[in-house]
Parts: sequence; structure tokens; C-alpha cells
Amino acid sequence: MAMIIDRFEGDFAVVEVDGRSMENIPKSDIPAGSREGDVLRPVNGKYEIDSEETKRLRDETAKLTQDLW
Repeated sequence: MAMIIDRFEGDFAVVEVDGRSMENIPKSDIPAGSREGDVLRPVNGKYEIDSEETKRLRDETAKLTQDLW
């Protein structure tokens, strides 16, 4: 399940789930310092940042953006 932080609203992170739906996750359930675009994975009722997948997506996005210019 792919969960990507789309934005923050109040006490919630709005997360895109599998590219199909959006869910609100309490900020208290995600790691401090989480940013928009971070990929999360559920672990024991909380969430961790999947650093490798986050980097892969950021690199892919940067390449696509660079190719446009």
C-alpha cells in the first residue's frame, strides 16, 4: 500500500492512498519532521517514513521536471 503525504491541514496529514483515495492521519501518528511527498508505511498502529521510496519518488519527479525544461 503506497501512502504519500499530500498536505497538512490542522492536526492532520492528508495522505494519498494507492493513488485512489485520500485519508486524514493524525499528525501524532506520523514521525516528527514529516514533509509533503514523504512515503509512509504503517507499523504497529503508527507510521514510519519509507526513506528509500521517498527518495526514489523525489528523484523520479526531479527527472521528469528537468526533462520538461
